[in-house]
Amino acid sequence: MVKPHEIGKSVESAAVDEVRALLGYVPNIQIIGVRHEQHFASGHQLDAKIDLSHDGDRYALLMEIKPNGAPRFVRSAVYQLESYIAHLHRSKHQDDTGKFIPMLVSPYLSSESRSICLDHKISYLDFYGNAHLAFGTVYIERSVPGRPKPEARAQRSLFTPRAGAILRVLLREPARAWRVTDLAKAANASLGHVSNVRKALLDQEWVDIGDDGLVLAKPDALLKSWRENYRQPASHHISGYTVLHGNLLRNRLSGSLNLGPQPPRAICALNSAAEWIAPYVRSGTQSFYADEPGARILQEAFQLTHAAQGANVILRIPSDETLFEDAIEPAPGIFCANPVVTYLDLWNGNDRDREAADHLAAMCFPWM
Repeated sequence: MVKPHEIGKSVESAAVDEVRALLGYVPNIQIIGVRHEQHFASGHQLDAKIDLSHDGDRYALLMEIKPNGAPRFVRSAVYQLESYIAHLHRSKHQDDTGKFIPMLVSPYLSSESRSICLDHKISYLDFYGNAHLAFGTVYIERSVPGRPKPEARAQRSLFTPRAGAILRVLLREPARAWRVTDLAKAANASLGHVSNVRKALLDQEWVDIGDDGLVLAKPDALLKSWRENYRQPASHHISGYTVLHGNLLRNRLSGSLNLGPQPPRAICALNSAAEWIAPYVRSGTQSFYADEPGARILQEAFQLTHAAQGANVILRIPSDETLFEDAIEPAPGIFCANPVVTYLDLWNGNDRDREAADHLAAMCFPWM
């Protein structure tokens, strides 16, 4: 088993190698020396330093190396670099003012993390290939699309069904401050799960922590990331054809479903939900999320018949029961999937669905 300090050493060595390889693209550059882990009496510490010369000028490339490149850790590293350089300017190195190249290195830096570096005029490099290096007459900018598979999996883990229930509670009232216990109760989740979600949101700098609890500081960034990582709830579906429509169809939806937290349950989904939440386009297909008993009731109520082609009713039976727990009731007896779920489903559909999603966002999420 690899020990934590060995992991750190491995990342540090790889970081120095990657930076040296990047410098190799610069003509007329000479690496004078490389030093690791410098400590100073003032308490400042530097992970690595590369002394170099270019076109007759000498520079010191100062490296802060972070195994985790999430925005929270990047911002901390940026402040460390700024503090370190300020210390050098006050010290005996004052004659070198303007010759320092602060650089952050990490296995992977998201676009948000890279923006933090650019905002503070910090060069950066990650092992995935993203890079920004600027000093003297040198300027290198490299952006690689996508992200490493482990990073993508880690990001998706924030949007699992149970975590999604917690996020939907936060998005429902973005300005509200939440205690962990209150959030767990509202989302019907365990304290441990809420704490894990809280940590992940903090790492991304999407929440602030104050005296009153956790507040969702960047609901737009959260929802945009969720839609990019969204996977429609795992389910099997039943499709068929009904001759019912209009009020006759709607009357069949109320009275025998969603009478409590237990089955039978069925809620409008996708465009069928959007018609009630934020009408935009009328779809010829009626979509629902339903549990097994609810699906059977709808099959009978709609007099659903098999249709090899031209089905106009789709019943999705999801494994994620949180979809029913925070359904909304926009009209008496009519239950719809949460607006966040509806938005995510539509945004990941076809072009027309995405237009409906944008309309729903304008109506329900003014902070977007």
